[in-house]
Amino acid sequence: MSRPARRSLRRTAVAGALALTLPVSLTLTSAPAGARTPTSGTTVAVGADGGYTIDTGTPHYHFAGSVGAPVSHVRHVTGRDGAGAYHEVDFDYTAGGVARSSGIRTYDGSPVVLFSTTYQQAAANAYPFPALSARPSLPHTETFAGCFANRQFDVKGDAGFSPYLAFDASGSGYLLSAASNFTTAVTKYDSAGALTSGVSSGVSSLPAGFTQRTVLAYGHGINDVYGTWGRTLTALSGKHRPSQDATNTLAKLGYWTDNGATYYYNYDKSLGYAGTLKAVRDDWKAKGLPMGNLQLDSWFYPKGPNAVWDDNPEGEYRYEADKTLFPDGLKAFQQSVGVPMITHARWIDPSSPYHQEYKMSGKVVTDPAFWNDRMRYLKSSGVDTFEQDWLCSNAQPDFNLTDRAAFLTNMAKAAAANGLDIQYCMPLPQDFLQSTLYDSVTNSRVSNDRFERSKWDSFLYASRLAGALGVWPWADVAMSTETQNLLLQNLSAGPVGVGDAVGKESVANLNKVAEADGTIVKPDTPIVPDDATYVRDAAQPGGAMVATTGSRHGSLSAGYVFAYARSVPTPKPDTTYEAEDATLSGPVVNTDHAGYTGRGFADYQHDSGDYVQWNVDVPADGKYTLLFRYANGGFGPRPLAVSVDGGTASTQPFDTTGDWGTWSAQPVVVTLSAGRHTVRATATGANGPNIDNLGISAGAITVPTTEDATFRPADLGVTGKAYLYDYFAGTGKVVGAADDYTAQVTRDGSYFQVVPVGRSGIAFLGDAGKFVSLGSQRIRSLSDNGTVHATVAFAHGDGPVTLHGYSPTPVSASAAGGSAGQVDYDTATHLFSVTVSPGHGATVAVTLTRR
Repeated sequence: MSRPARRSLRRTAVAGALALTLPVSLTLTSAPAGARTPTSGTTVAVGADGGYTIDTGTPHYHFAGSVGAPVSHVRHVTGRDGAGAYHEVDFDYTAGGVARSSGIRTYDGSPVVLFSTTYQQAAANAYPFPALSARPSLPHTETFAGCFANRQFDVKGDAGFSPYLAFDASGSGYLLSAASNFTTAVTKYDSAGALTSGVSSGVSSLPAGFTQRTVLAYGHGINDVYGTWGRTLTALSGKHRPSQDATNTLAKLGYWTDNGATYYYNYDKSLGYAGTLKAVRDDWKAKGLPMGNLQLDSWFYPKGPNAVWDDNPEGEYRYEADKTLFPDGLKAFQQSVGVPMITHARWIDPSSPYHQEYKMSGKVVTDPAFWNDRMRYLKSSGVDTFEQDWLCSNAQPDFNLTDRAAFLTNMAKAAAANGLDIQYCMPLPQDFLQSTLYDSVTNSRVSNDRFERSKWDSFLYASRLAGALGVWPWADVAMSTETQNLLLQNLSAGPVGVGDAVGKESVANLNKVAEADGTIVKPDTPIVPDDATYVRDAAQPGGAMVATTGSRHGSLSAGYVFAYARSVPTPKPDTTYEAEDATLSGPVVNTDHAGYTGRGFADYQHDSGDYVQWNVDVPADGKYTLLFRYANGGFGPRPLAVSVDGGTASTQPFDTTGDWGTWSAQPVVVTLSAGRHTVRATATGANGPNIDNLGISAGAITVPTTEDATFRPADLGVTGKAYLYDYFAGTGKVVGAADDYTAQVTRDGSYFQVVPVGRSGIAFLGDAGKFVSLGSQRIRSLSDNGTVHATVAFAHGDGPVTLHGYSPTPVSASAAGGSAGQVDYDTATHLFSVTVSPGHGATVAVTLTRR
């Protein structure tokens, strides 16, 4: 730190881990030298020349910067805010000729630093604080950008409206973000390379009294750092973080009609739109399926200059139920279908009369009168949740200091006043941060339309951002027959909703999600990538994804792991023929997805008939393996009919690879004579995959289909010995909590339930009929004092529940408040199961004892 000549300085250590560098002429009553924040151990120093340093406890990080001018009136302030007891260094200075007051705050019990700066006069937007010219040199960063806040690792340049996470190979790191004015605040590098946080340069001036705050969180473990940061922001704002079942939309199984669902701008013409949805409801009811809520997407209101429901590309004409679809109004429809509704909204069409009726900015209404009126309409019509879509695109106000905040704030206030909650859709990173100001924003979409395999990664990483900020993630609609998609929805701990056609539901899968009254049995926290996956993906993208969540039951807390392969290695062929050099009939050469070889890849254009044909040479008669290198980021297989020399074609599946930038190989074993042959791959009904090349190897080559996925029970919060149960295989084993466990996983995903072995020697797995077997909605309490005691909850209409687990010896069971059947015990696997039936009450107390 530079120091003015001939000026005496004194360093005083202050309780709360502050060390102030003060001119001798200033006095400060302080605690004894060496005092530090009790748990965080952070030390702050502010020099008379405007330099400041922050040295953290553990991990030991050093940050430094300067306000670029001498400071005065340096003072120590103590107090308490929503985040806890704090100590703060405040100081005054002049920047650009404008008086400023700034502060650096540390917390007694949290590894967090809060920066603030206030403009005493109106001024140009300049000289952001903090500007961290010195910071830990960590190898990796994560930021978020664009619709649904897509994660980015190690991107060079500014973080923009995103939080900025830096971390090392151990997962330790720090996170810097705005703590106020989220709709305009950016994190970026200044011209000297300092990391700054302040208001976007798109805002040219700031008013007198304007305050900007920035938060810095740090710690060991990426997920822990996100948790600390997010809890701090909601604590500072006073947001009540909603429980996982705080609203009907969060608590109950739903039916959705958004993009990708069967009835998105589509219905049975003999029944009408309303009649089609009532038919879905009746079908569910007949099958004993509980529909807890019903989502109406953008089709339900009139759009465009002609004010018609099916003008899909246009904005809202009026935000009300279209009279041709609902002649008796939205309320009458809701009463006829009998379940609470979720209603979608987009932007305002240029032709809408709202432009004359209300104050607007850009393509949205900012006027509180509009929001109060429409939220009253929704509430009176039986709507529980308002879904604001297109936040990253058309639903945008003009960019300035106030309008986006006014748009979102007036929406949230009106929703809260009318007892509705809000779901964000297509949110930008700053919208996630802005949600920390609103109790009514309870959930948000975190992946693109129609949830399926190619969206799993983005869903999991954006769920980390949403969950940290107290917003429950919503994956988007899937079909109930898609087991892994439905399972991941369930593990999100947020909404679960499907969009099957009438009669096409998987009753078995839906019953694995919800109880008889539609209550979703879910984990306590959203499923997110584990720390090791963060480090691997930043260092070298690929490898298996390992994502985790859990159910907390004290010392018997359990973990859930969903893991899937993303880059299964393929064998190198003897000879390779590029697809772009082959004969293409229909496909075109493209380069818009990374990872291809040569000059590009062949992109099929039509569902059927397109083909790629190669001329190939083999040296001798014999068996050969054709290895088609391909990518399929779509949902499900994209089969090709493969033929040799015009002979009979064999249809090969070309299964999904997860996304269009992930390449795999489809093997086809053939017998060839020495010489030249033609090999043709023809689309057959599903617009084929992208084909990179054709490899040929002598002999029958086996292409791997699995990848190693490694995790430790201890990282899931499971202590002592653990029982690791492979859900889809129905098998398990006892492992040490600190031991690495490696599983072979496929692209379709594997699911593991990891539970502690208690004092009794029993590992209780919970409800065998549910994906989340130990979810608190089913297992209200669990303990083991040498005997397992479990309180099992039953919803209205629930039948018997099968409980299961592991025990080295047979188990006996008893039940109070209900009945327990005979215990089945497998002496080979040591797995037991017992059926428990409810009595007259809502819970049954079950006791399990080893015999």
